[in-house]
Amino acid sequence: MKKLAILTAPFLVFSLALMAKASNAPAPAPTQPELGKWWKNSEIVKTLKLSETQIDKIEQSFLSYRLPLANLTTELKNREDALKALMQADPPDESRIQSQAELIAVSRAELEKTNAAMMLAIRKALTKEQWEKLQEIRDLKQSSAAFPAPAVRQQRGRKANNESSQPGEKIYSVGDTIVPPKCLYQPLPQYTQEARDAKIEGLIMLQAIIRKTGQVTDIKILKSLGYGLDESAIQMVTKEWKFEPGTLDGRPVNVQANIEISFRLY
Repeated sequence: MKKLAILTAPFLVFSLALMAKASNAPAPAPTQPELGKWWKNSEIVKTLKLSETQIDKIEQSFLSYRLPLANLTTELKNREDALKALMQADPPDESRIQSQAELIAVSRAELEKTNAAMMLAIRKALTKEQWEKLQEIRDLKQSSAAFPAPAVRQQRGRKANNESSQPGEKIYSVGDTIVPPKCLYQPLPQYTQEARDAKIEGLIMLQAIIRKTGQVTDIKILKSLGYGLDESAIQMVTKEWKFEPGTLDGRPVNVQANIEISFRLY
């Protein structure tokens, strides 16, 4: 799988799609990936007071829609990739591009329709109060406040490693006069077993300083996934990733950047 490095001012963003090891199972439903299989999360089950019957119904709904959703997701991605290829042609074929865009719209609509059907099936297994509470939990999780891993809770808003900015050294941001750092080597962080079991997917956003030596320091967690994924990403970025530093007028400089890492199970 290709690793994508995308530079966007004022942030430096690295997006990775991580493949679960030895997994040939269909991709999980795109519904609320930030919570994973929340009906298997003991804290959420306790909070919602889910019965075993409700858990079984939700699991069956998930399983019955999982394969159709995975197939639709793959179809959409293939059509989007085809559109990208058409856009790169010179000259671009306007008619074929418009036709492909229409196919993408159809795929998205069908994916949303099927996803909504699964959500409805899950909603019918819950009481009104349970559903409302679930939305509250999801909103909190999206703001990185619900059920974070203990280590992440301690790190939030603080530096995630022992490196700190050196006094007197100027830190730049990516902009018109700064040539942004370039990632030369970015191996994939490992999925933790806890995250894989819970089918956790989503984005981790880190803020870091790419030093003029190419070293990554001063990492802060801006958006967390928990389940050990934050620590996995931080360790890989600081220990294994290699950077060509950013430059100003041809001179290496320290550049503050955001690093976005996407965890996906395929």
